[in-house]
Amino acid sequence: MNLLRLVARPLIATPFIVVGVSAMRNPSAHAEQLKKVTPLLETLGVPPVLASDARFLSRTMGAVTTVAATGLALGKAPRVCAGVLTAVAVPIALVQNPVWTAKDRDERNRYRRGLERYGAALGGVILATTDRVGAPSASWRLAAWRDHKADLVEARNATWEAAKETFDN
Repeated sequence: MNLLRLVARPLIATPFIVVGVSAMRNPSAHAEQLKKVTPLLETLGVPPVLASDARFLSRTMGAVTTVAATGLALGKAPRVCAGVLTAVAVPIALVQNPVWTAKDRDERNRYRRGLERYGAALGGVILATTDRVGAPSASWRLAAWRDHKADLVEARNATWEAAKETFDN
């Protein structure tokens, strides 16, 4: 692993670890934030969430986030971990920063800055999902294999034709 990945992955993962541990240790505070967006979720057709379910959901999302972020930071299945973080980052960002519920300009600006920070972190994990650590992609390897196979068939046919000419003479 090169130095850039050694430094960048833990830096990208740290905010997710902090939020995940916080959600596991204090699920009630995170469940309160979920209550702010419950009316919007109900208008979208999501069934109502009970308070106990919200705490369980907070702990579960916190555990998933913490495990995935720790895996990314340690370089264990980093593309998979980054993909999981990408999937959970958007709902978490919207629940923690409901701009549409802001009562005043200061609160709206605070939520907007929170969304911007999550957007930056989301960009980092999206880049991490595409990091192949210098290895070629599966599509490139498939194309290279097909080219190599075509070259082998062409060489075999040329050899066969040369052998036929030798025996015919």
